[in-house]
Order: sequence, then structure tokens, then C-alpha cells
Amino acid sequence: MRLSRPWLLLCALTVISCGVPDEEPRPVDELTGQVLLDLAGAYDMHRLMEDADLTGGGWITPAQVQQFLQQKGSFLAGYRDPVWGNKTAATLIVERSRASGISPLYMLARIQIESGLIQSGTSSNLDKATGCGCPDSGGCNTSYAGFGNQVECGAAKIRGYLRALDAGGTTVSGWKVGLTKQTSDPCTVTPATKATAALYTYTPWVGAYAMQCGRTTVGGSSLVAAVFSRYRTDYNWGTGCVLMGDIKAKYDAVNGPVLLGACQAGELSTPDGVGRYNHFERGSIYWTPTLGAHVVVGQIKIKWEQLGWERSVLGYPITDELAAPDGRGRYNHFERGSIYWTPELGAWEVHGNIRAKWEQLGWERSVLGYPKTGELTTPDGVGRYNHFENGSIYWTPTTGAHEVHGAIRAKWESLGWERSALGYPVRDEYVVTGGSESEFQKGFLTFNTATNTVTVRMK
Repeated sequence: MRLSRPWLLLCALTVISCGVPDEEPRPVDELTGQVLLDLAGAYDMHRLMEDADLTGGGWITPAQVQQFLQQKGSFLAGYRDPVWGNKTAATLIVERSRASGISPLYMLARIQIESGLIQSGTSSNLDKATGCGCPDSGGCNTSYAGFGNQVECGAAKIRGYLRALDAGGTTVSGWKVGLTKQTSDPCTVTPATKATAALYTYTPWVGAYAMQCGRTTVGGSSLVAAVFSRYRTDYNWGTGCVLMGDIKAKYDAVNGPVLLGACQAGELSTPDGVGRYNHFERGSIYWTPTLGAHVVVGQIKIKWEQLGWERSVLGYPITDELAAPDGRGRYNHFERGSIYWTPELGAWEVHGNIRAKWEQLGWERSVLGYPKTGELTTPDGVGRYNHFENGSIYWTPTTGAHEVHGAIRAKWESLGWERSALGYPVRDEYVVTGGSESEFQKGFLTFNTATNTVTVRMK
């Protein structure tokens, strides 16, 4: 991605006529050779944008973006991308931004500073529209070439940064709210919002538009804030954040202002066309005609998002977030699985036959406890498994799903798991005289309670 080379269009963004010379030459961006705008000092380098600025705008429609592009005399107003089903640029900006939960208005600003396409009547910059996959150190990655691919890539990158921040970590380049870090200017910045941390990950320069610091000859992330702010007032985008029907009823029922916070997007259709949803400050409500409306919040929502929302293996939620019976964890059930969370282990998904086995054993109150991994493929490629606090469940198409725990599991692990001479478990652990035993494809592991040892017996 192009990290620090915004394309600046002075004529389009400044109120000063292009044909009137200044008494003193204006600074030129040392990276692009473009004349910079005289807007320095307007933005707080620690708080360039609010989180809702970056993730809001869910009500913005393709028709509004089309009108905005026409108003700006944009080349994109008449562009259709043949790779993306001949969709208009306006449609792609809205669809691909919202698919990643990113504001189309932010995407308009990003496109402008990277390629100038929003306010240029002609352009050859479609293949680097958002600068995604175009590092300063070299050329652009051809796999991201094309307008639709660029918009999707740019939105997905920002969402990935936010996802890492939502999970309590840093972005790929080490940015985080409250963590002090040097930019390329250099400036010492402590981001106050996740949006600001994400911007510096994409473009690691403060630039000429911040009040405290910034290279006066570079546009930087402060230029993103400047263009975003200008575009927000250049067109009447409306607010559109209206709650309706079953989603509004659910919001009211769960004391939405306290649990979820303010609405960040109007009601939208899910990408699969089946459901509807609203995003809020601290969670989301998803609805389908058959399942109704359900709340997903916090780390469980982040895990569901990582898996692919309703298009994931889990499908749509069928419960709100609930307290586990043991009082320690939280969970949501979905159409084809569940996500369980505890403060110590985080949020993990369990689905299919492994989930059915865990349910049969007694969920988190079973000998296994809570999941500590999602479902994974075994190294030999044959089976699937989840690890839990006190054991594991392994599954293959031929053996089904079976649990292994305690000393027997430790012994099986020491032998090499399913790649050992024993193979996969074919029966849950059961009681025998003097201890317990687990049966595997090619043998048995027997635990002796008197000696606290496990012996191997082959078939």
C-alpha cells in the first residue's frame, strides 16, 4: 500500500485560484512534487479522526456518491469496472467499504489523496486508486490492480488494523491507542483513537496539517483528516441512522443506549441478501425473517467478524450474548455453531460434530472446560480438532468426534498425537478397573490411578 505519497490537487481543494500566483512560493511535497495546501495547524496529530468517522456512514448510498462524483467533475462519475460486473465506481465505493465496515466517505478521501481520482476529470491512476499494495519502496502489487480491487483492498486493510486494535493488540506496524510511537516526520504521537492509530499504520507521516508537529513538505495522515472533513461538508450526506422494526424493538429491549451505544449505520442488507443489520458503538444487531433479531457485542462480535460474519461457517446468531451457566464466561449460539468467551481465554468458535460432542459432555461444565482454540485442521490433514482448557476433541469422517483429557491426553501428545502409532481416538475416555482408558484406532491408553501412570496397549 502506498504509505506516504498522497496525490494533492491544489486547484480542487483550496479556495485560492490556480491562476493567481502567491507572493511567496508554496511548499512542495518532497515525496510527490505536488504543491501543498495552506491548511497547516488545523488538526490534532494525536486525534486526527474519531472512530465513528472511520466506521460510520452506513446510510450513504451509491446514488449519493454518484451525485458527489458528478458534483466534483470526477472521472469516476462515468466509470464502470468490467472486472466487478461492470458496476459503477459509486457502487463499488459503497459496497466494498461497507463490506469491511468502513465509511464510504473515508474511502472517498483516501482515493483522492492517493490518486486524485475523485476530483480529476481524467486519470490513469485506477490501478493505484487507494495506494493499496503500492509501497514507496517499489511498484504496485499487480494482484491489487484495478479500481474495484483497490477499493476492496484499501477498506480491508483499514478493517484489519481496527480488528487488531479492537482485540487489544497493536496494528501490524505497532500503533495502538495510548501507545507513544514515532512517525516518519518524525513526530512523537500518542493516538487517542483507534481511527488515528489505523491512519498512521496506512500512512506513517503526520504531515503538514497538524497543529503540534509534522513535516511541512509532506501531506501525511493529517491530509486524510483534512480531505475527509472537507468532503463531509461539501455534500448533504444526511444522517440516515434510523432504527426500525424488529431491530429497533431489540435495541429497546436490551437497553441499547447503555449496552450498545449510539447507532453508527442505518439499517443495511447483509452481503448474502438474507438478513438486515445495524452497527452501534459497542456491538451490532443482526436480523433475519426466520431467526429474528439478536445482539452480538465485544470480543464475540470481533471473533465472528474475523470468521466472516454471517457468511462464515457459523451463519447468523440465534441468541443474544448470554452468561454461561457456570457464571464465568459469555456466549452466542449461531445457526451452525457457537462462540464462547472468558476473560482468560478470549473468544473461540466451536461448531459441527465437535460442538455436538462438547454439548453432549456438558459444555463448559464438562471435564473439558472452555475452548481455547477454534476448530483447526490436524497436521496430517485428515481430521479436525478443538483444544479446551482441560482436554481436546478430535474428529475424522470415519471415527467421529471423541474427547481426550488428563493424563491419557498428555501421553497421546507425547507420542505424537494422531500421527503416533495409535492414530485417532475412537471412543471417549471410559472407566476400567483401577483407572480409566481411551481407545484409539490402533490401540489403547490406560491410566492407573494407583501408580499415576499411563500404559500403551496396541491392538
